[in-house]
Amino acid sequence: MEIRYELAFKQLIDFLEKIEQEYGIKYYLVGGVLTSLYSELRSTQDIDFVVDIYSVNHSIESYISLLRQNDFYPYQDWETTARLARETKLLQYLDKQENIKFDNYILDRQSKDKYNRIGLIALKRRVRVSFSEIECWSTSKEDFIMSKLVYGGWQDYTDALGCWMRFNDTLDVSYMIKTSKELGIQKEIELLKSGIDDPDDYFNQINGY
Repeated sequence: MEIRYELAFKQLIDFLEKIEQEYGIKYYLVGGVLTSLYSELRSTQDIDFVVDIYSVNHSIESYISLLRQNDFYPYQDWETTARLARETKLLQYLDKQENIKFDNYILDRQSKDKYNRIGLIALKRRVRVSFSEIECWSTSKEDFIMSKLVYGGWQDYTDALGCWMRFNDTLDVSYMIKTSKELGIQKEIELLKSGIDDPDDYFNQINGY
């Protein structure tokens, strides 16, 4: 990690580990930050993660209060950040150096769409990983792949394919097949299993081009 990214990452993980211990707010990393561990290394300037605040009776406002106490800064102002988060279940803010952006997804246990379902599934199966000797919670490899397939952009498919090709001998494929039916991504999983190795070809086949 470059130094400014590493400092922001450490600030974030220190905060997340503290609030899990003190308030029971569980978290896990998702997105591009995991590609160096799970897929092909690519540059990313954002850090994406999920928190489960509602199950421990926290609100967006009380969570933002914790962020403010721990030297995180909004893009515009916290009032606007809170309003947008209530609509989108996504908080976006900066580290204390105001260099690195955090995309902080909030689990919505009331929503039944596939995006929230994979979020809840991944929370139950989160795993401990190490980045530059910093221990933290992450989505599992299987759920990393399936979340990428749920979102379904070209970069998502590329990341999913990279993880599959790198770890397919150790993945719990039976679990992935079962869960893909709940999420409506059976076609995507079957195409991974076929041995396809080109992300452009994968994207085109999934989208019927």
